Amino acid sequence: MKKASTEPLHFVLLEDDPNDAELIQLQLARNDLDITWRHVVSESDFRAALAGTPPDLVLADYTLPGFDGLAALRIVLERSADIPFIFVSGSLGEERAIEALKSGATDYVLKDRLQRLPMVVNRALSEARVRRERRLAQTALEEQRVLLSTLIDSLPEIIYAVDTENRVTVVNRALLESLNKKREEVLGRRLSELWTEESVVDIEGQAATTMRTGRPLTDQERAWIGLDGSVRWFTITHVPLRDHGTVSGLVCTVQEVTQRKELEQEILEISNREQRRLGSDLHDGLGQELTGLSLLMKGLEMQMTRESPQYSAQVTKITDLLARAIQSTRSLARGLAPVNLERGGLPEALKHLVARCTDMYSMECTFTTGGQKLPDLEEGAATHLYRIAQEASTNAARYARATSINIDLRSTGRKLQLSIADNGIGLSAGLAQGRPGMGLKIMEYRARMLGGSISFDEPGEGTRIMLTAPLHLLRQSKDKKRLAASG
Repeated sequence: MKKASTEPLHFVLLEDDPNDAELIQLQLARNDLDITWRHVVSESDFRAALAGTPPDLVLADYTLPGFDGLAALRIVLERSADIPFIFVSGSLGEERAIEALKSGATDYVLKDRLQRLPMVVNRALSEARVRRERRLAQTALEEQRVLLSTLIDSLPEIIYAVDTENRVTVVNRALLESLNKKREEVLGRRLSELWTEESVVDIEGQAATTMRTGRPLTDQERAWIGLDGSVRWFTITHVPLRDHGTVSGLVCTVQEVTQRKELEQEILEISNREQRRLGSDLHDGLGQELTGLSLLMKGLEMQMTRESPQYSAQVTKITDLLARAIQSTRSLARGLAPVNLERGGLPEALKHLVARCTDMYSMECTFTTGGQKLPDLEEGAATHLYRIAQEASTNAARYARATSINIDLRSTGRKLQLSIADNGIGLSAGLAQGRPGMGLKIMEYRARMLGGSISFDEPGEGTRIMLTAPLHLLRQSKDKKRLAASG
């Protein structure tokens, strides 16, 4: 059993009887083993033979003049425990044999039974090779573990792994710093036991769902509220770990995207401010001028009726056109700034939306709140909610051929729920008939901006769109309330 096809095996033979040494070498030569021998007699020669490249195997007599096999075994074990050591002796009794094996010898062969030697040597070499390969594999695994640990510890993202019971099995430095805990305080525990934030419980619930279904969760946005009221945004990813096809846990990553979210919100706020400005200009500028012109036309109409009745019909048409232009201007102004906190906020805006849908599409459209007093919402968040309801209602009327729509807004515990249900042909049928999918994507985007989630269901008849978002991200702050009241 060679190390390689072109390399001989290197054996050290510790034997003071040259005849026995020759018999041992001849016995192994008959086994077609390519061996280079180092035959030694004394301790000094034995130590010299072990220096340099370790031998593949050591054969030793148990008793020698001034030196014994157990002392030789201890020398070999000090150098390397992987070198097979076989006693070949004529004076090795049962007790000594057991003592030798307990001391670390691989095996023993009696000199009057040298025919066993090739088999014993082959087995010893095979076991040594297996041990060596296992050690190399363990070393490689340890190197990979250290590399992976160093890699994930150096990343700014939070990275951790959990088992099927949501207990942490791997954790990186970013999470430890966030928790202000030591690694041993985190491993083996659930995050919800260490982090008393409501969102963490939801994340563990989603992790359990991912492990049950085997479908990864990718880049879901979540918001954390600090003790000082500051909001930090994160994206969460759950990827199942599999053992022979069975989910055995999850690898989870959490990346902070607060700056990106703040930038997106600032861009949207700029857009909303511009729309509100345009709406205000239309209402207070063009709308007022058209209203003044309409009053002048009313006076002119009365005068023409008295003095030149033949022109009164044309003047009446102009007055009617002006009235329609004023109505269109008001509709445009309301559409650009649909939510006004001073005029009832979101509930009032949704009432106007319901009335407009009823008039435009000749359908039954209702708005309900479950009899609740709804909390004051921040204007930007209220506008997002209004746009979602507007998009869903428009799609139901235009593409799903609905004859009734109900918009429901209510708070449930710490969350706000907005539901839009219709009795149309359903979401799937609407998409099959060319219903534009961009509206769905925009609704999903607006839901993420609110830190919430949105679902599109077909409960048997029609479509039900449900948005759920945490109230603490939607409420109007006291500072904004004072600003709105003052200005």
